[in-house]
Amino acid sequence: MFSRKARTPSPTGPLPPGKYRMGGKHFKNDVAFVKTAVRDVKRLERYAGLTADSRLLDWGCGAGRLAVGVREHLGRIADYHGVDVQPELIDWAEANLAGPGFRFTCVDVSNERYNPDGTPERTVAADPGSVDVFYAYSVFSHMNDEDTRAYLGLIRQALSDSGRVFVTCFVEEDVPGWEENPEGYGPLDWKGRLHCTRFARQHFEEHVSAAGLAVDRFEYGQETDGQSLYVLRPR
Repeated sequence: MFSRKARTPSPTGPLPPGKYRMGGKHFKNDVAFVKTAVRDVKRLERYAGLTADSRLLDWGCGAGRLAVGVREHLGRIADYHGVDVQPELIDWAEANLAGPGFRFTCVDVSNERYNPDGTPERTVAADPGSVDVFYAYSVFSHMNDEDTRAYLGLIRQALSDSGRVFVTCFVEEDVPGWEENPEGYGPLDWKGRLHCTRFARQHFEEHVSAAGLAVDRFEYGQETDGQSLYVLRPR
């Protein structure tokens, strides 16, 4: 007698081509791509109260990795809104993942790494109080200090009174408040504008507090390339 190895279920819909999968080499593998997407949806359920009736904003959505996770795990959602500054990624997501409950928006706002010629007018593309769960994976890890403070304030405005914010970023103790591409830090050789932006933990949390948010959960260094996880709530 022998047992067959369990097969990984095939995804129920299209997946972005490899060139559109942001966030690390491990996302190039289809199984890992779907598995991590579903994992994050499950974490949003546990940490942020996500349900199929939630209004979810995926800020820095790329080609829709989290949308794939929602599709695979929940099947439906009241409102998934993916927002990104890279039009080719949004175009793919809009053509392949949009449908009832799933929508995507490209915003032409400035980011020195991903959209250096964008407008300086900041937006998270959400009405005040309209978001139950705000997800930003590996977004503040590519953002300057001034934008970080400003965008946390805009996130708070978009959040419902019972909403939660799930973000990752590089934070450490006993380092300068904000640094770009710190030498000898992390697993990569950081190259180009805002490849890695690192905060002193206290400095980042001061931005959080100034925005009217509070830390609900903190997990150090377990995310992509050693980023830390924050779950934030309204103060």
